Parts: sequence; structure tokens; C-alpha cells
Amino acid sequence: MSVSSIISMLAIIAVVLGGFLYFLTKAIKKEKEK
Repeated sequence: MSVSSIISMLAIIAVVLGGFLYFLTKAIKKEKEK
């Protein structure tokens, strides 16, 4: 695998994980408000 393909894969993974963590923190905050 070339370096550019590895970097693009890491970027996609970072975006997916970032969105997932953002969604989780929002859900946790909603639960704490109850």
C-alpha cells in the first residue's frame, strides 16, 4: 500500500470515529439531563 492510501484511510477512520464520539457524547448528555 502506498503512503497516500494509508493517509486517506486514516483520515476516513478519524472522521468516522469523530462523528461516532460526538454522537455518543450528545446522547450521554441527554441521558444526564433526565
